[in-house]
Amino acid sequence: MSDTADQLLAYPFKGEACPYDVPAGYKHLQEKGPINRVTFLDGSEGWVVTGHEEARALLSDPRISADRSNPNFPQTAKYAPGMPPVTTNDPMPREERTFSYMDGEEHSSQRRLVIPSFTVRQVKAMRPLMQQVADELIDKMVATGSPVDLISAYAAPFSPTMLTHILGIPEAEREFFQQRVQSLAAPMEHMMPALLDLAGYLPGLLEKKTAEPGQDLLSSLVSRSEDGTAELTPQNLLNTTMLVLISGNESSMTMISLGVLALLDNPEQLAAFRANPELAPSLVQELLRYLSVGGSALRVATEDIEIGDRLIRAGEGVVIGIKAANRDPKAFPDPEALDVRRGDNQHIAFSHGPHTCVAQNFATALLETAFTTLFARLPELRLAVPREELPVGGMGLWRVTELPVTW
Repeated sequence: MSDTADQLLAYPFKGEACPYDVPAGYKHLQEKGPINRVTFLDGSEGWVVTGHEEARALLSDPRISADRSNPNFPQTAKYAPGMPPVTTNDPMPREERTFSYMDGEEHSSQRRLVIPSFTVRQVKAMRPLMQQVADELIDKMVATGSPVDLISAYAAPFSPTMLTHILGIPEAEREFFQQRVQSLAAPMEHMMPALLDLAGYLPGLLEKKTAEPGQDLLSSLVSRSEDGTAELTPQNLLNTTMLVLISGNESSMTMISLGVLALLDNPEQLAAFRANPELAPSLVQELLRYLSVGGSALRVATEDIEIGDRLIRAGEGVVIGIKAANRDPKAFPDPEALDVRRGDNQHIAFSHGPHTCVAQNFATALLETAFTTLFARLPELRLAVPREELPVGGMGLWRVTELPVTW
């Protein structure tokens, strides 16, 4: 197959009116084949991958780089989801990358510092606290009375509340911290002040952890830096902390809110879950596939790569369309359907290969708790406004910005 310049679609594609639908551009490319050429914002040509098998292969290929400092890295936005705009006053300057934008051993060595806080054992120990947080948030909703915005009352504060414990935020500072973290998913006029507040607050907190370490993620990072286990500069420590805050916050909030909406849009699936809450693990895996809130993964080829009948040349940008790959009919029977009983769900919502989400155990447990508790406590939960009136938008992730519900 071949493409000529006048046939190439421009990337990125616009989101659909429904925030969990796959953009039409991806669907168009998927009909042509699993890998297709596109043009990026800077006029360069590259590739969009929509096939599930091909996406998994490339995400595992060491010849595909996540290093955004590479001059050939695909330009798809003025700033990347999960990363603030690059300016001279940026508290996370581009040259001081987080490990998600690194490759090889540099990436692996810093990633290993975070992994111990999100093991299966550690997450299992967090589940009682997750349950407590879910119940307390729903208690407040019930006390307030319906209707309420499920995002501001439940989806948005859930992850930041858990992060205060994971990071070891002092109790007197938790309200300040949680408010700023929640604002990281807000419109730019609220997000940037919150980002700057956190960038000013965290260095002092890291100093406190150095003087008085505890049993938390920040103390672990500081101690490994201090004892020479890892070569982390103060900026590296700050960047890693901000990565946990930004990536873990908005994705969890979006998954909870869109997950509730998807279930309300599919009442037969919600009824199956309500009748059998033990479906929670299967439900969450299916929602991860169906929603794929991360959308895509950006990469650049460092060597020529032959895949299928395509040749990706060194220096060419590659977009892994995770949302499209998770709706690939070759990998998932009836992929457009939400099926809470779907088996063998090999989705790539958490990516794949060396950059697989380090906190996937935590995210999965949090979502299982959030959905199970919400629908057990409020079995008559329903939208408080017509479906078509829900506002759609978001900064890094495409989502509903308000979700009024009643019960």
